[in-house]
Amino acid sequence: MLESTLKPGGTPARGAAGWALPAALVAVVLTLAASAVRLAPPAPKPAGAPPGEFSAGRARAVLGQLVGDGRPHPVGSPADAAVRERIVANLRASGYDPKVEPGFACRGDVCAAVENVVAELPGGEPGQAVVLMAHYDSVAAGPGVADDLSGVAAILEAARILKSGPPPRNPILFLLDEGEEAGLLGAEAFVASSPEARRVRAVVNLDARGTSGRSLMFETSRDTAWLAPLFAAHVPRPATSSLFALIYDLLPNDTDFTVFKRQGIAGFNLAFIGDAEHYHTAHDDLADLALGSLQHHGDNALALVRALAGADLARGHRPGRAVFFDLLGFTTLWWPAAWTPWLAVAGLALLLVAALRLRRKGLLPGRALALGLAAWPLAVLATAVVALLLALLLSLIGGLRVPWPARPFPTEATFWFLACTVALAAVGWVRRAGFAGLWVGIWLWWGLAALLLSLSLPDASYLFIVPLVVAGLAGLALPGGETGWAIATILPAVAAGLLWFPILVPLYEGLGAVLPVVVALAALVALAISPLLPLLGASGALWRFGTPALAGFLTAVMAVGVVVVPPFSPASPRRLNLVYVDDGDAHEGSWGVPTGGALPPALRKAAGFGQKPGSPTDWSAPFPAYTAPAPDLRLAAPELAVLEDVHVAGKRRLRLRLRSARGAPVAILVIPGAAEVDWLAVAGHELPTAGARGDSGKAGPRRQPAGGGRTLSVLTLPPQGIEIEAVVGAAEPQPWTVFDRTAGLPPAASALLEARPNTMVQGQNGDVTLVRHRVPI
Repeated sequence: MLESTLKPGGTPARGAAGWALPAALVAVVLTLAASAVRLAPPAPKPAGAPPGEFSAGRARAVLGQLVGDGRPHPVGSPADAAVRERIVANLRASGYDPKVEPGFACRGDVCAAVENVVAELPGGEPGQAVVLMAHYDSVAAGPGVADDLSGVAAILEAARILKSGPPPRNPILFLLDEGEEAGLLGAEAFVASSPEARRVRAVVNLDARGTSGRSLMFETSRDTAWLAPLFAAHVPRPATSSLFALIYDLLPNDTDFTVFKRQGIAGFNLAFIGDAEHYHTAHDDLADLALGSLQHHGDNALALVRALAGADLARGHRPGRAVFFDLLGFTTLWWPAAWTPWLAVAGLALLLVAALRLRRKGLLPGRALALGLAAWPLAVLATAVVALLLALLLSLIGGLRVPWPARPFPTEATFWFLACTVALAAVGWVRRAGFAGLWVGIWLWWGLAALLLSLSLPDASYLFIVPLVVAGLAGLALPGGETGWAIATILPAVAAGLLWFPILVPLYEGLGAVLPVVVALAALVALAISPLLPLLGASGALWRFGTPALAGFLTAVMAVGVVVVPPFSPASPRRLNLVYVDDGDAHEGSWGVPTGGALPPALRKAAGFGQKPGSPTDWSAPFPAYTAPAPDLRLAAPELAVLEDVHVAGKRRLRLRLRSARGAPVAILVIPGAAEVDWLAVAGHELPTAGARGDSGKAGPRRQPAGGGRTLSVLTLPPQGIEIEAVVGAAEPQPWTVFDRTAGLPPAASALLEARPNTMVQGQNGDVTLVRHRVPI
């Protein structure tokens, strides 16, 4: 039993901590190292791998064909049409008969024409179908190799493998859609108008938000009680957690999976998110794509689509949710969410029995327990406060400048070491609690957290429940002596590390090194290592003071690195777009930089940008931008013609034609708030009312102009223009503003382009030319 080497009051006998604390530290460090190693994706298989296995080498060859000359291929562009033709040709070569399904869709106030590619592998039981999907369009700033041509290539390799095998039970639809980057428009068009949509009962979506990392299964449909065991049984190297899905639901992000999830369709959403600084830039290219990520993506996709295609989709599946998580990528553990409170109660009961036995032996007096109960909140809250102060200081002196710096290690290490420093130092204030007081006090807090989370956020509760149960069992069942109480600390500490470290290590990848994240990271690291505190409190002065002192020294060294290491590099550049705006009414031009942050002196000098940000356009007013005068190029202004203006019941029903006289593919219409828009439609597609949120509960892609109103974007404007219908309340004419947009800058921008350093790169929409025209409507 634990008490055999404890003196009255719960303090270990002199010398008892001789080997226990070093052993515990080594065990936790090894757990951290194992977590870091297992966070890497599997090794890619070569092109000569057996034909029935997914091969990143073969998929990479397909990907090279899809990429072609490496040009960006946004929705509706000729480059996107070329990618689509290559997809169709590949499917035909694998024995499929693909169809191209044209459509038009709007989401929020963004609209575009799209063309989806659909191919089918027939099943033995026609009717219920499984969809394996990815989008093939890119943003305008980069070639979109990872996001999402890697997903397309993985699907084409999977389609080849599945075609050569026995027919599945359920048909499989391969959906390669267009317009995801514009607002999930291809998925919206498929669900709304494809004749195949009504057959879909399950979906697997592939996406990326970076160019490396594991293929995470980060989102599922709501009823996971049948999906979690299916995932656990079929995915050989899992990377997942019900906590991922919980966090993702809280973020304002969407993928094509959102559209199917909104329809109540079951499925899995997969993505890799390493090297997020390359996301939506020119560095999302073949050279930066990690083939291990492509391998993991393909392995997961193939395993999941086979599992769903072999499931009985026609019958109703068990409703309800499950709690699930992978164990270092070796296996997936899960249980029904309804079990969660009972597991928390069981763990807490085990702990209370161990505490009562210590109490009866006189080894856990009230004072020791009270001091022990103070240790956990003191360590975690003190860490959070000190981390906040350090983060504010670093921000003031030039650190924490960007979410994803070129060299993130100093930032991550600073707050990991800070957590160790403060949490371990805090034990010195309550060391008189002794080992028993600290052990029971800390694990009682874990038990309370487990119980509360089991009732409120069961998806996250496993992080506390599993270590709590291990601690309770260890406290009851292990033998006495130094070995007993050492293992009673080490086992639950390792259990906590196995669950917490795979979450904390990639936290930066997922959320970036912004102030709230680094503060939360430090507090959570302190929480994760808190099971070690009883041993430290029972150790001698050398360990008790030396360990936090060493961690503090390393914190200081790393903090210096946060400030002095450049946040950008040619391989991980800063995003900075340039804009040319031609005001067709005032006959003047201007340069703009629609992002904040200091401008390089050479770039500022090249155009005479002012010292203070300003706004070059009506619709970008909420976003900081630098402006400078530019030549008036007298580009043809876009047109907004009134085809019909009918007054009905105090309202005006308008029918308008929006057209670009210079053939621009994108038009942006800014409707002032004074127009009092009640209803809006584009090409016959009704748009949601102003301020409405998407069915997923997340805001649709909408940019609000200054002073209210609405901003409508048409991303595939035909040469003849497009019809817009509106019902407005304003009787008097209002100044509506229309822009058209083309990619790139005019030749007059050559000096600006030369002045942009190689540590800066275009992002998202890239450099653009805008022509503005105001029309009284």
